[in-house]
Amino acid sequence: PYLPVPLIRKVDGAFRLDEDRPKSIGRVRGFYGNFLVILKALAYILTHGPKGLREIADIAVLNSNYIRKSLEGLYHLKYASPSMHECVFSDALQKKYGVNNLDIAKRLIDYDVHPPTMSFPLIVPGALMIEPTETESRRDLDFFIEAMTAIAREAEENPNLLKQAPHHTYVRRLDETAAARQPILKWTNGDRT
Repeated sequence: PYLPVPLIRKVDGAFRLDEDRPKSIGRVRGFYGNFLVILKALAYILTHGPKGLREIADIAVLNSNYIRKSLEGLYHLKYASPSMHECVFSDALQKKYGVNNLDIAKRLIDYDVHPPTMSFPLIVPGALMIEPTETESRRDLDFFIEAMTAIAREAEENPNLLKQAPHHTYVRRLDETAAARQPILKWTNGDRT
């Protein structure tokens, strides 16, 4: 009786939405999700078809393994098996220089690269999960690999460069704990707090 509403019920041979649930916790979000996201996903699937989707998946796996092989030895790989659509490195090799995955991610911003997912999966301490999509060009993959290679070298030669990164952004290092606990989700003109 506590499930979110609406529930789908069959009434007189037709399906209906049942909102009359007095003990329900109510609506959690839009029941049907974000319609345009679903529509775009459907269009993508229909455009490519089964053969195209297989090719797309193969390219994503190829891209991931290309990055994995290129960065192997520069960053620690927790698992030696080939990657699927993502590869997971850890900061274990950089820790001896006092550099962690957050420092690596922040330094990537200076290379105009959006940082990868950090600290996930949880079974890999200091994880950097890199998920190149099927749309990444060889040029883009090589640029990312060059940036990660340079960062590995910088961690060894000048760890402070990473500890203070990013260097080319308006705001450098946020207090991420405070931001998570007291989020400011809007900006008011002139308000810098």
